[in-house]
Amino acid sequence: MPIHIPARPSESLRPSTIIAEDLLNPRGVCVRADGSLLLVEAGSGLPEQTFSGRISRLRPDPHRPGAYLPRETLADGFRAMNMQVRMLRDEIMGLSDVACGDGRYLVSQTDYVEGSKLLDLQFTPPEPVFRSRGNLNALCYHPSRRSWLAVKPDTNQLVEFVDGQDERVLVQLPELDQGQEAVPVTLVYEPATDAVLISLFSGERQGDPARKGIDFVDKAGQVIRVHPGSRQIERLIDGLQLPTGLALCPAGNVLVLELCDRLQQPLLPDWNGEPLHGGFTRFTGRLLSCNLQTAQVTVLAQGLDTPSNLCVVEDAVLVSEGMGLTGRRLPTPDGHVVPLSGRLRRVQL
Repeated sequence: MPIHIPARPSESLRPSTIIAEDLLNPRGVCVRADGSLLLVEAGSGLPEQTFSGRISRLRPDPHRPGAYLPRETLADGFRAMNMQVRMLRDEIMGLSDVACGDGRYLVSQTDYVEGSKLLDLQFTPPEPVFRSRGNLNALCYHPSRRSWLAVKPDTNQLVEFVDGQDERVLVQLPELDQGQEAVPVTLVYEPATDAVLISLFSGERQGDPARKGIDFVDKAGQVIRVHPGSRQIERLIDGLQLPTGLALCPAGNVLVLELCDRLQQPLLPDWNGEPLHGGFTRFTGRLLSCNLQTAQVTVLAQGLDTPSNLCVVEDAVLVSEGMGLTGRRLPTPDGHVVPLSGRLRRVQL
């Protein structure tokens, strides 16, 4: 039986700090052996900044445990794509994830103009080592298959990349319970099973033109386990509200982000800059911890602004926050207006 997220999970809210600010749609984060972080940012989404995506490094602050020195740019000039006109939501696509495996660090890039690709950071500038089409989102290395696995939200696929071979579709994910697309967003390798865990965001329904951009089934998101060899799929967690980032914490619990608690105020074609939520209600995301043995679900953080990615570090987890058009005016829960800005949050475990 899968774990179902209760209406009111227990809370054990953890201390958190902001470790990096003024980021441009921060996405995937990866920890290097020396404790420094690799961070990819999709870019600002501003029309005059088409190539604002970048890859950065954050070194630990030697004088402040849990803190980091200012961001250093390793590579920049990557295409950022503003999807507002197509989706009527505040979404920016471009660089999406970074992962380590077999002594290499690869970055996934979605590019609808020149083709999507996986970039190898051992080259300066990073060079494409695999090419793809469509939306290449999260990425992980599978040690026993000696391959790279990625999820494609727009085609609902788990795909595999092996050196010297073309991209291969491992699993075509089925539709969810109410006929909506699965929309896989994040995947992580699970050492105990040699499988991967995948968060399913749940796709937009196309039925009601008046709700275009925000017509999603409520709490329809899932976390599934996929065995790449047998293609077997198990449902682990359901009842999630738009799940995004996934991680396994050292205790074995599954950490999962919910992007927001509801949808409202899409960005219609005639939007002229007034402060709107932009589809996803801002500052309502949560970080949940799910114990697969006991089915206990605990809220570790709430009030997050459109959180997208997780990265486990020593005694903590890092959360990427702040999706959308950089600088756009956002309504806050207390009735104020703030400019949209990306940041990295460290949540104590």
